[in-house]
Amino acid sequence: MSNTRLLVVDDDRYAREALQTVLKRRPFTVDTAENGERALELTAVNSYDLAILDYQLPDMTGVDVLRGARAISPTLPAIFVTAFTTIDKVFPAVEAGAERVLPKPFDAEELLRLVDELVDPA
Repeated sequence: MSNTRLLVVDDDRYAREALQTVLKRRPFTVDTAENGERALELTAVNSYDLAILDYQLPDMTGVDVLRGARAISPTLPAIFVTAFTTIDKVFPAVEAGAERVLPKPFDAEELLRLVDELVDPA
């Protein structure tokens, strides 16, 4: 787990920082992106064990990011953490392959438990 690399994508700086702070409780490397374009740039040059995505980004949706990232890394697991938890937002995220959709504000312990399960499923 010490070589685990995560990507956090959220246009809200405070949300990105909160997610990064929570995730740093583990020995993870955490990269962040403020929009979909930057997320896809990072995905093209880094190998991620998990992506944590906001649904609504300024340049595309988190679903678009996940689809683009999966074109590069087909088995990349993803969690959506979003304020938009209506069925019209959740369903496309799940259909695109998200393992879970968590509402904002997120529960830090639940997020860490889920991340641990996904990056170290043994």
